[in-house]
Amino acid sequence: MKMPTTLLKIAALATLVTTGAANAATELVVNGSFESNAINTPFAQLSAVTGWTSSTKGNSAFEIQKGAKQGGVSGFNPFAADGKQYLELNTDRQTSVSQSLATKAGGTYALSFAYSGRPDTARGANSLMNVYWGSTLLTPSPLVGNTSGVWQVFSQNVSALGSSTLLRFESVGPASAPTYGSYLDKVSVMTAVPEPESYAMMLLGLGLLGFMARRKTAA
Repeated sequence: MKMPTTLLKIAALATLVTTGAANAATELVVNGSFESNAINTPFAQLSAVTGWTSSTKGNSAFEIQKGAKQGGVSGFNPFAADGKQYLELNTDRQTSVSQSLATKAGGTYALSFAYSGRPDTARGANSLMNVYWGSTLLTPSPLVGNTSGVWQVFSQNVSALGSSTLLRFESVGPASAPTYGSYLDKVSVMTAVPEPESYAMMLLGLGLLGFMARRKTAA
């Protein structure tokens, strides 16, 4: 049976709107894999890293490392979680890093990142890290970065309260070895979940077109 032209248009519009919503996902994090500041040594302490702010100032505000098999040293993770470089929280003390993201009040976002502890931490102590979305602590207790050299992945949908949200990673251990910190890599915040009003507008538009199609058929 041949579908009426108007219904074909409705189906095409539905496909376009759905595809548009899926393709509208945008990455909000700048330099989430810490590749922008390329280092020529196994590790380097830097005063600044593109996109990020450190709780510590000076030439040791950040420490960027390479995977052990990607130009790093044997005590590091074998590979970066993404690319060749990653960040180690803690330089000569426990530190935190943050990035202010442009968000929309009421918007829902997909947060994910990879983390690990240093395999060569003294006495095999696990690293500990708190993660904040704005003023909200995302984990009821610190994330534990194991010392196996294997990356762990954290993912969670989060909601924004305003036009700007601070994403912050805070090292809180190991207290026994404060210069050894959590490894962080592949940080991502995507506008992967369409806004509720997008669905409402899509349904309203399709409903109006369907009503028009029924009227035309009845006439």
